[in-house]
Amino acid sequence: MANAREIEKRITSFGKTKQITRTMELVATSRMKKTQDRLFAAKPYAEKMQDILSSVNLEEHSEAFPLLQSREKVCRSGLLLITTNRGLCGGFNANLIRLARQKMDELKAAGTEFELHVVGKKGSNALRYLGYEIVTARTDIGDYPSYEEGAEIAAMFIEKFVKGTIDELHMVYAEFRNVASQPAAIETVLPLQVEEEGGGDGPQAEFILEPSPAEILENLLPRIVENRIFKALLESAAGEQAARRVAMKNATDNAEELIRLLTRSYNRARQAQITQELAEIVGGAEALA
Repeated sequence: MANAREIEKRITSFGKTKQITRTMELVATSRMKKTQDRLFAAKPYAEKMQDILSSVNLEEHSEAFPLLQSREKVCRSGLLLITTNRGLCGGFNANLIRLARQKMDELKAAGTEFELHVVGKKGSNALRYLGYEIVTARTDIGDYPSYEEGAEIAAMFIEKFVKGTIDELHMVYAEFRNVASQPAAIETVLPLQVEEEGGGDGPQAEFILEPSPAEILENLLPRIVENRIFKALLESAAGEQAARRVAMKNATDNAEELIRLLTRSYNRARQAQITQELAEIVGGAEALA
């Protein structure tokens, strides 16, 4: 058994660790609230746009707009992986990287070439270490992504898709469901696929389009791609802070448990030491008697 002094040093060390993890938990909680507010503010716009588009017959315009055209044969795919710049958030990044690697394995098995684009230091560093070639890596997007940053990424992929450099675009990101759940998700961004609504019994909305539908779609379709990527950036940012908060909460709880166990061991060691000292004193007094 370690002596009382060694145990006391370990208790002090775990106490300092607990202070750090507790502070990081509070910081993550504050940032999570801000990122959640931005995500919830952006969702109504995306949902309303989805509702309107699902009420419009896009098939009749697919030939006129490249973003709606599905390629007969997919020769090259684009894969966008959104991770974080910092760690200490549990298995958040590991789950995203695992899903991205699974998708790349599927593309290889299907004989489809792919090009990899990564947002976040953790994803780019890990995949480079594993030997993957990364075409672009962005590490300048912080805790609060802007729409302009999402639009920049979208513009690059729109240009590649229109020119035929890629035939489709898949995006791997963290889907923010709630504070306790941020599973890795994959979404096909290009070509644009809008699900048709299931024709309920209620009244269906009718839209008067001015100017023509073609002119509206010409401006609207790129905005949809931008909005989907921006929303994924927001969801990943909110998921990162939620995952970090949970990880730091668990670390704080573990530190408290270790301190409790070490305190018990310290008391036992101290009691044994005092008992030994008393026995030595009694033995010495008896020897002198």
